[in-house]
Amino acid sequence: MNCSGYIQLIRPYQWIKNLLLFSPLFFSGRMDVQLFVPVLLGTVCFCLMSSLGYVLNDWVDRHRDRFHHEKKNRPFSSGKINGFEGGILAVLLTVSVVMICFFSKFEHGFLFFLLLYFLLSVTYSLYTKHIVILELFSVSLCFVLRVLAGGAVSGIVISSWLFLTVFFISMLISVAKRLSEYGILGEEQAVLHRQSQAGYTRSYLQNVLWVCGGITLVVYSLYAVSHGRLIVYSVLPASYGIFRFIYLTEQGRGSDPIKALFSDRQLLLTSVLFFIFLTMVIYLKFRL
Repeated sequence: MNCSGYIQLIRPYQWIKNLLLFSPLFFSGRMDVQLFVPVLLGTVCFCLMSSLGYVLNDWVDRHRDRFHHEKKNRPFSSGKINGFEGGILAVLLTVSVVMICFFSKFEHGFLFFLLLYFLLSVTYSLYTKHIVILELFSVSLCFVLRVLAGGAVSGIVISSWLFLTVFFISMLISVAKRLSEYGILGEEQAVLHRQSQAGYTRSYLQNVLWVCGGITLVVYSLYAVSHGRLIVYSVLPASYGIFRFIYLTEQGRGSDPIKALFSDRQLLLTSVLFFIFLTMVIYLKFRL
């Protein structure tokens, strides 16, 4: 059994994205056990569902991934795992999600967002990923659905600020990935790897990158100001983190935000300080 191939296929390091389900709970200041457990179970469901999406996406892209210097080593592209083995894994992931949902008795709202996330992932893998701009929106909506699902499973109403901040920062990440592919693969190779790249230019992606970064900072700043207290000072590390990520993208290191986060000390330290500061302000009622 090729355990390393299966682990590579489900991409557990990408599960950190599903921590977005905790964002409504975190920012509401209501992080207690009664709400924490259902959100945790919901996060597990999204982790398994996202892995299911990766299996489907990698199978569909197995030929195109061979034009990418890193993705050519993925299990399907490299031949480590065949279609039958991938299908068995997909069935196991699906059954696991169904069993957790059955025994956890989630609210209908959460199940709706989970199903919508799955359908959006499938649609992206099969169709929308080839359509210019729409593919960026599809990826961003997957991030937003995580937040909405977190609100549904915890019973917390999602604020407009959180919705907009997550949407635009996910747009920033999506554009950074496309721009990095241009820098690493070159224009001709990037088009062979991703069909939608034929509709972009480097200058267009750079402009959208800065626009999304700017809007993210404006929206988050408005949130910070509206909540008063010391939260407004969290805009400083947030700004530095976004500018640092854009800088890394220009250096060709923005293709994978998770890897960029843990490989760059400045970005990692800024992110840690940002969340520690927010935790102190929201939960410890920190004052100067």
